[in-house]
Amino acid sequence: MRYILTALCMVFVLSSHAIAQKEGFDGRPITNNLSMPTGNTLNAGEFSIGIGPVEYGISDNVQLGTNLLLFIFQYYNADLKMSFIDTEKQAFAAGLGVGYFDLNALTDAGGSFSFLSLSPYLVYTTAIGAKTRMHFSGNYSYFESDVDIDEVEAEASTSGTSLAVGVEHSLSQKTKFVGDVGYDIDFEGLRFGGGVLWGWEVFRLKLGLQYFSPQGVGGLVLPYISLWWRFDG
Repeated sequence: MRYILTALCMVFVLSSHAIAQKEGFDGRPITNNLSMPTGNTLNAGEFSIGIGPVEYGISDNVQLGTNLLLFIFQYYNADLKMSFIDTEKQAFAAGLGVGYFDLNALTDAGGSFSFLSLSPYLVYTTAIGAKTRMHFSGNYSYFESDVDIDEVEAEASTSGTSLAVGVEHSLSQKTKFVGDVGYDIDFEGLRFGGGVLWGWEVFRLKLGLQYFSPQGVGGLVLPYISLWWRFDG
């Protein structure tokens, strides 16, 4: 825990002393809409730090990310994303998410459960106006475990093979509306939501609400709260 607190303190210090940062979203397109990815990546040398999620721009078209908070729960994860087109009007990227979880590391009660997940995805972003962009994504979810994915109980944050469409509208240089709608093929459910994203020189804040209705389960509502710091390279 003390390592997490130390890291957070470092982030606050860095953000308070950040200089020569661009204002708002100027020259820094978002890499995620509400919950779906966009066709953009971080610029070379850029990095973002959230309460768990960390991303780094290896080059102008390759970024690597992970959620360090999930490592505490023995869920090891990484996401590699590469953009092949990245212009002011459109962007296209491919990525791969990898996750591994082992319950044996958390319990001595004799229980056993582990899984490996691979999630390749494609995403295309296009501008439909001076202030509005659309995002289209598809991902395939490969799941290897002691149990079949059909036996996994769906939760608000559960995600399988899916298709999604998102809209991003800039209300100002520092404020965006973001919304997603998608269909989860594995869990046979519709997912949609919307929120507001604010961006200052370094700090980012996203607040929203999502709804997910997988087959056999009542509608699940998930408040979306995300905050992070994005630093220039």
